[in-house]
Amino acid sequence: MERYTSRFNRGLAVSVWLLVGFGLVGYTVLHAGLAQPLWLLPAAFVAFAAWAWLWHPSVEVDDAGVTLVNLVRTVHVPWAGLVHVDTRFALTLITPRGRFAAWAAPAPGRTGVMLAKRREARASSARVPDLGTTVRPGDLLGSESGQAAALVRTRWSELRDADRIPIGVADENPPRIRVLWAQDAALLVLLAGTVLATTLV
Repeated sequence: MERYTSRFNRGLAVSVWLLVGFGLVGYTVLHAGLAQPLWLLPAAFVAFAAWAWLWHPSVEVDDAGVTLVNLVRTVHVPWAGLVHVDTRFALTLITPRGRFAAWAAPAPGRTGVMLAKRREARASSARVPDLGTTVRPGDLLGSESGQAAALVRTRWSELRDADRIPIGVADENPPRIRVLWAQDAALLVLLAGTVLATTLV
């Protein structure tokens, strides 16, 4: 199995955890101890939310299909049920049952496009096509959506060339959706605790 995760998002998650840690240490030192233990609830919520929103999401590719690990659910799309891969707003898997975007692979904004082009130009030592010609911004290999899309398309193409994907049966191979109940419940409990803490303290 191959897995794609956002380096940028994971960097943000680490930054959030460091800020939370420094905040707790500073509060403890300032008050000569944790005077209000309820402040642990907001800290825990922010830290866990950073894990759920920034660190945990991924795109997983194997011979069975593509799995999008998103914020509140996972979506597994079998290769036989995949119709198209789009990158307009994010890596998006298109099936007869709907479109499913990857939280871990958003398309770049204007600044992201410029940075992605520079990275791609440095990597290939070749001119990167301008917007509006042959390459959509979200397909640039220097972007997160482009990297994830290349991972999906490469495996999809390999399996099709090896005649390992049945043709014309997309309707018979629907995506499998699994809600992350434990993760979502933990977020809600910590959010409720944060509201309570800010009300009482």
